Formats: sequence, C-alpha cells, structure tokens
Amino acid sequence: MGFQVAVVVGGPLLIAAYVGQKLDDEFGTAPNLALVAILLGLAVAGLGMFLIIKRYIARNPTPPTSAAAREAGQRWEREIQEREQKKESGEESE
Repeated sequence: MGFQVAVVVGGPLLIAAYVGQKLDDEFGTAPNLALVAILLGLAVAGLGMFLIIKRYIARNPTPPTSAAAREAGQRWEREIQEREQKKESGEESE
C-alpha cells in the first residue's frame, strides 16, 4: 500500500511539475503555469488518496465491538471515576 500511495501522490506531482516547466518555457510565463500545473497535480493526488482510502476502508471494515472489549472499557471508566472521587475527597496522596 505504501508504494501505491507514493505513486498516487508522487506521479501527478512530478508530471505536473514537468509539464508546468515546459509550458512556462514555451510561453515565457514563469512561474505561473508551473504553479497552476502543480496545484492541479495536488488535486489529482488528493483524489487518488481519497480513492485509496475509500477502497481500504471497504476492504477492512471496523469489526463490531465485542462484549469483552465493552466490559473492559466500562471497568476502565469505573476505575477512572473512583480515582477522581478519591482525589476530590483527599484520600489519595501523591
């Protein structure tokens, strides 16, 4: 997946920089067309990243929370609340 991200982000940016430079050389508009081309490359890279993330999420859905995980979270919350109550009452010394 890392190579895929590198290609999706790097490819459009490299192509945009090259095309923008060539257009600036052709029309003498440096650096305006290069900047516009790079911004378009960023937009294409962003769209590519969106599609990669969307496909990744579709292939790896978040599993539902198990009962054991839910109970562990509830125990943790109770422990935190008990510690806060002890601090407020002054029972716990640091």
